[in-house]
Amino acid sequence: MAKITPTATVKQHLNDKTLAVVTLNVGDGDAIIIRFPPHYSETINGRRKNLCAVIDCNDADKTIAALKKCNVDELPFICATHPHADHTRGLKKLIEWCVNNNKKIHQFWDSGFRHVSKIHYDLVKLLQQHQDIKFIRPTSGYEWIINGVHVQVLSPSILLKNRYDTFGTNINNASIVIKLAYPTVDIAEPFANATQAQIQQFRLSARHPLKQNTIILGGDAQFDAWARITEEFPELVQTSNREQLINPDLIKHQPLRCQVLKVPHHMSKHGISLEVLETLKPIYSLASCANKSRHGFPHEITVMAAKDIKSKKTKDKGIRYTGHHDTKMRSGTLVTLVDGDGKRPLVYGLGDTAKKNAPLPQLH
Repeated sequence: MAKITPTATVKQHLNDKTLAVVTLNVGDGDAIIIRFPPHYSETINGRRKNLCAVIDCNDADKTIAALKKCNVDELPFICATHPHADHTRGLKKLIEWCVNNNKKIHQFWDSGFRHVSKIHYDLVKLLQQHQDIKFIRPTSGYEWIINGVHVQVLSPSILLKNRYDTFGTNINNASIVIKLAYPTVDIAEPFANATQAQIQQFRLSARHPLKQNTIILGGDAQFDAWARITEEFPELVQTSNREQLINPDLIKHQPLRCQVLKVPHHMSKHGISLEVLETLKPIYSLASCANKSRHGFPHEITVMAAKDIKSKKTKDKGIRYTGHHDTKMRSGTLVTLVDGDGKRPLVYGLGDTAKKNAPLPQLH
């Protein structure tokens, strides 16, 4: 019997209602592709349009090859989470490929942090030449629903952005942090078929929350950024008892709980704390690292913190690495699949090296 490859498994579980997030194996750097569910796209030439977003691009060639496998038609946005080279060095070539191949880019997201590097300067100059690409500097709370996926920016906050021109914020804390929730629902939908009496009695805060799967892409955000995120998106509970001691496990409004976390800063000790991880409580923690990281990523203290987030849903604590100094821990490109049916996401490693294209299935 022929062995089923990870690529074949991914294809088996991928359909037109699936949200796919591809964390490419690019060593110590980031390159992430979001493939939105084409079921909700308009039809072109007898098929549904494929929409993909790109979050950072350390390797243009590998990212372009993956976009070709996704059969991308348009890009709602390309995001540079922050101007460090390991996140941006491939963006200029990627944008040029999109322009030359009629792959429309609707928006480019920039953190707004002024960085005096040639890579960043050349990127900004290129975008100035293409005025049809809207240049956006989103802050926390920015929202967009794309093909049934709720895309929300969690960071940077206005407070951090106001500190960009001072010594008060480092470049990693300028990272754009993105939350994906799927499926989503329009706030007016519960009222669509309701009577006037039902509308008057309806309490949105008491409504059973929609079963969603949530993915948080952490960029390189560090402690200052996560402090602002947890402050601006607090966990809340409705109560008339002012002295109630809130049990976090019973809180109904948990805007930062997620099933999948792309761990910030390549799982370094500076990226995220145990306290924040306990708020997010991911089932799966994904880390983008090189096999022989010159920075020593992942740092053991952060690995220990991630392992401490206990989940009965995975036997191995749910940590996945694109690359690792331990050969047994290397997964290659990571593909996260969410069907929008309330079931937990599926995460697969394709086993590729950083120097080879990801063996993604060809989509039509």
